[in-house]
Amino acid sequence: MPQSAADLKELSHGNQRQATRQDLNLLFGTQTQFDTAASGNYIPTFFYSENLGEAEPFEENPLIGLDRNNNRDATEPQPGLLSAAGDIVVPLDANHFPYWLTHLFGAPNTTGAGPYTHVWTSGSEVLPWRTIEVEKRAGLAFYQTLGVVVNGMSLDATRSGGFRQVTLNCLARNQVKLTSTGGGVPPAMIPTSLLPASQGLLRVNGVLAGNFLGASINYQNGFADDESINGTKFVSGYDLDTEAQLTGNGRVRYVDDTYYDIMNAGNPVALELEFGEAADARITFAMPAVRFDRAPFAPISGPGRLESEFGFRAEQTSGAPMLTVTVTNNIDAYVL
Repeated sequence: MPQSAADLKELSHGNQRQATRQDLNLLFGTQTQFDTAASGNYIPTFFYSENLGEAEPFEENPLIGLDRNNNRDATEPQPGLLSAAGDIVVPLDANHFPYWLTHLFGAPNTTGAGPYTHVWTSGSEVLPWRTIEVEKRAGLAFYQTLGVVVNGMSLDATRSGGFRQVTLNCLARNQVKLTSTGGGVPPAMIPTSLLPASQGLLRVNGVLAGNFLGASINYQNGFADDESINGTKFVSGYDLDTEAQLTGNGRVRYVDDTYYDIMNAGNPVALELEFGEAADARITFAMPAVRFDRAPFAPISGPGRLESEFGFRAEQTSGAPMLTVTVTNNIDAYVL
């Protein structure tokens, strides 16, 4: 029996290989030049989502004297500045998250003989460029983003189900689409060590904080575009010309005046967030000097328990950087 056009259309769709998110793979390599993709065998890791890409918006072009049909409709636009950026959401994994910490802060100081202790500190003046390649259609389309720097990190420490996630804000030079991988022959992916979002500790001046309902932190490296003319339409690089910033907010249940007194005093306190209970799978974010914003404490809006939201900002001291991240795991080294 002859098939209808609708039948043929359905058959055509059924025979096509449809891309799914399970086809996606992410590799990265470290570049030696900002405008040149990394060479060699890239490293594989995993992620929840990404939206890296280029943007080049059109702008109004009010050129006078063009041939036109009328005097009110828009005419041909002009190109705007090209930019490349995006977010990558990754798990707070004791084995894989250190890859991103190295991208964010530079190489760690590693000690131990298994488990190993890796320590990253904020304040570095030289950070790596990376090529990040995402395979979006199995064996068919590979999107390489060049000159990637991690400008920001956002982490929510509220108790919840699933595994804890981190959002990384990235800046880049450009993106190209390849028909085959540029990542060489990647090694086998290292084991995962996912940290549950239901667990976490917060310490204030070394003392475990009670009645703490959650917090979030946001770290910004402060990269600025290098707009030097280079013969291409791409940015020339990114400069660390401004101070890094670390801010956050939290929520506590009001049972006494402890937190009110701390906030009201305005003096810096040490704040520490710790995730993971195992001796060989733990990540700690330590801020030696945090000042809380003064605000009305536990405002009353009706019946129920008294709770308070507050903001804070971190700073360096004469003896310590603004943020120190310590990871304990069974991986012996993380290199740039």
